Amino acid sequence: MKEYNSNGLYFGYPENWIIEESEMDSVTGSIQLTNEDGAFWLLKKYPFGTNPDEIAKEVLTLMQEEYDDMEVDRFDRIFFDKMVTGFEMTFFYLDLMNFATVLCFEQDGLTIAVFWQTGNQLIIRNDDLVPVEKVLEAVTFSLLRGTCNDQELHQQQQIPNP
Repeated sequence: MKEYNSNGLYFGYPENWIIEESEMDSVTGSIQLTNEDGAFWLLKKYPFGTNPDEIAKEVLTLMQEEYDDMEVDRFDRIFFDKMVTGFEMTFFYLDLMNFATVLCFEQDGLTIAVFWQTGNQLIIRNDDLVPVEKVLEAVTFSLLRGTCNDQELHQQQQIPNP
């Protein structure tokens, strides 16, 4: 596992994933993680006071415009003293089941939006097949916690469904 620890953000991510940063020293920077199978995780910073619920709804609207017959579950939860709002989305694309999640929260004078999308991809982890969706949940969990250790990510912690 690798760790990202910069610009007030800390999270763990798989060592074979590619990380790209854009303008992270500004209030509107972003970080993207990608793997060779097309799954991705995106973090976007917004100025403090930007409404997390509005960002989540904007992402949902864009996804609904792009994909028909999407199943959507809303969630509002508190994780590590952070109010997190967002949506879990399930849809078919190219005859494959796909999963996407957007969640937004305020932290250290910023509003943070995290979006990830993956299909039914699996990775091998300790001789087990693990859905990539669970890996992306673990990355997000480590971000929300603000600390990370290899053991937590190996256990594939996940954000519970509402």
